[in-house]
Order: sequence, then structure tokens, then C-alpha cells
Amino acid sequence: MLNKIRILVIVFIISLIFGITFVAVRHSVSQPIVPAYIPPEAVSWQILKSKIEQRVYRFPGIVGIMVKDLKTGVAIKYNSDRLFSSASLVKIPLMVAIFQREQEGKLELGRCLILQRQNKVGGSGKIKFCRPGAKFTVFDLLKRMITESDNTATNMLADYLGYDYINSVFIQIGLQKTNFYRPIMDFKIRELGIENYTTPEEMSYLLEQLYNGKLVGERASKIMLDILGQQKINDRISRGLPRGWRVAHKTGLQREVCHDVGIVYHPLGDFTICVLTDKIYNFRIAKRLISD
Repeated sequence: MLNKIRILVIVFIISLIFGITFVAVRHSVSQPIVPAYIPPEAVSWQILKSKIEQRVYRFPGIVGIMVKDLKTGVAIKYNSDRLFSSASLVKIPLMVAIFQREQEGKLELGRCLILQRQNKVGGSGKIKFCRPGAKFTVFDLLKRMITESDNTATNMLADYLGYDYINSVFIQIGLQKTNFYRPIMDFKIRELGIENYTTPEEMSYLLEQLYNGKLVGERASKIMLDILGQQKINDRISRGLPRGWRVAHKTGLQREVCHDVGIVYHPLGDFTICVLTDKIYNFRIAKRLISD
């Protein structure tokens, strides 16, 4: 009798397990797992990210990249927080500092500055060919600094504002790693370990703030973007773009570094594109990478 009861209990347990398993299997068959929907835009960004990484891996040098869709906020980053020697990219936040000083009522864009012999340096720009004593308005120097990357104009403006004030504005506008500690083209100071630095991410942030009219004010942001849009050095980001694509950007070039950062405008979306390179020995290859 006891054995019969044991057998009935075992049969009952087996039947119960079988029934639960059958229901679970039937439920899984009737309710197939549907993969999560992935928007085509996300797929496109992943493909782009993969292509960029493949291109960077083959590059003979160090690369920092920040590409951001200003409409959606989607971004591609590669070494975006790494410090790079800023070269002439520092001229963008310096321009912001000039407009900030104007807003404070302590500078007039029409004010004339006198060229001093110690301001004259080599590299980009034509002011270095002028005689000491020549006069230029602040606004003229500012435009030359950005559109022609004039180094002498930059040093004149930096001396007038003062480096302490300039760096205080950088901090005020949210730049934590970008600095301006030495004059442009002063390689003697650079050899002592004093360098101007920035990052792709901070350059992208700065451009986005301008785009949204949040630097100094809407009027000033609009003027600064307009000046960046008049850039005369167009052998990097601008090269190869289809006609009708507007770009507001600033290049940077010095020993072993080659950069370009800017905003590319298009009817389907506007983007910041910031590409910084270091430890390079062939500017042509670096410029091609940025263009690609």
C-alpha cells in the first residue's frame, strides 16, 4: 500500500513538472522575442564611428576627435578629453574675451592699438611686415587674427587684454583645460615647458555655445560666428565639401601639430567637427585626415 502511494506521488510530481514546462514552451512559442527597434540614424552614426576609428588607427600620429550633431546631441568622441597644444585654436576663446571686455564697457572695438616691435612674430599674417608705430583698430586685429590667423595681431590683442584677464574669462565661460600662458610663436618659453593647451571636447563646447548664442550674448555670438565663417584658410574641414555647405571654423598649425575645428551647416543638420593632431611629421597627411 505504501509503495502504491509513493508511486502515485512520483507520477503526480512528474505530471506537474511536465505541465509547467509545456505551458512555458507554448507561451515562448506564441510570444516570440522581438528585437528592440534601432533608428536608422543610430545605425548611421555607428557606421561613421567605425569608419573614423579605422582611419585613425592608420594615422601616423596622435588624433583627438569630437563630432557632434547640434540638433540631437549625438556625438562621436576619440581622445576628446586629451590635452593638445592649441596652436592658433586659442584665438577663438581669445576672441570671446575681447567681446566680453567690450560688454563690460572697458574696451571699444574701434579703439586703435599701436604696433610695437616686440609684437612682431613670424608665421601667419601680414601685419608683421608693417613698420612699428602702425595703427590698427581692435576689430581689424580681431578679424585678421581669425580669418588670416595673424600671429602678430593676436599678440597685440593679448598684450592689451592681459593674460590674467584672458584666462579668467576662459574659466568664466566654462573652459577648464584650455589656457593661454605664452605669446603665439614664442618657442623659447615653450621649451621651458610653458604651453597653451586645449581639448577637442572643449573646442566643441565653445563652438556649440556660440551656435546657441550663449557666449557674451546673442549679438556677440552672431558676430563671432560670422567672422569664423570668413575663414581664408580652407585646406582642411572645408576641402572637398559640396557647394552650398557653410562652414565657420578656425585652423591651427605649428611644429608637430595640425588642427581644425568648426561648425558645418546643412539643411538636414548642423554639426561641430573638431579634429586635433599631434606628433606629426607630415602636414599634408594630417590635413588630409581632417578633410576625410
